[in-house]
Amino acid sequence: MLTVRSLAADAFFLLQLTLAGISGGSQVWRLLETTQGVNVSWLAAWLTYLLINLGLTVKAHLAQPSRVTRQTVITYSAWSLAIATCLGVLLWKGPEPWAPVDTLNTGLVGSGLAATWLGARLRGLPVSDPLVRGCFSLCFIGLPQVILAYNILMVGGAGLAGGMILAGHIGISTRLGQLYFALREAGWDRNRLGAAVSELANEVTWLLVTAAWLWPGGG
Repeated sequence: MLTVRSLAADAFFLLQLTLAGISGGSQVWRLLETTQGVNVSWLAAWLTYLLINLGLTVKAHLAQPSRVTRQTVITYSAWSLAIATCLGVLLWKGPEPWAPVDTLNTGLVGSGLAATWLGARLRGLPVSDPLVRGCFSLCFIGLPQVILAYNILMVGGAGLAGGMILAGHIGISTRLGQLYFALREAGWDRNRLGAAVSELANEVTWLLVTAAWLWPGGG
C-alpha cells in the first residue's frame, strides 16, 4: 500500500521527468535556430556533474535496491540524456566548437575543484563527505552558470530557451522545498548542509543567468 511519503516521492519523480523533457526539448529546439550565448563548457560541466551523480546512484541502487533509488537512477538518466542531446546539437550547430569563454570556464571549474580537494585534504575530509560534494557541485554547476550569465550579457542570449530557464527555477525550488521540510522534520546534518550549499548556489547563479537573459538585448 502506498503511503503519503511514497506518493510524494512518485510526484517528485514525475515532475523531474517532466522538467527534463521541457528543458531538453525546448533547448534543442532553440539551438536548432540559434546558439547565441550558449557555450559548450557550460553544458559539458553540467553533463559531467549529472554523469558522476548517475554513477553514484547506480552504485547505491545495486547495493540496496528500492523504489526510490530506481526512480533516482531514471531521473539522472533522463537529465543526462537531455543535456547530452543539447550538447550534441550545440557542437553540430555552433559557429565554433570551443570559444575563449570556454577556456575561462574550464579554468575556473578546474581551479574550484582543486581548491575544494585541497581544502578537504587539509581538514582530513574524504571526497565523499557531503560538504565536499556540495562544493564540487558548486564548481560544476554554479561557476559555469556565472560565466554563462556573463557570456549572455556580452553576446546576447537568444540561444537559451525560456523553457529551460523556467524549468530550472521550478526544479531547484522544488528541491529546496523538500530540503526545507526535511530540515523542519529532522534538523541539520552534514548531508542536508551539503545539499543546501549545492542547491542555494544553483539557484543564486541561475537567477544571475535569468537576469542576464531578461536584460535588454540578452534574451
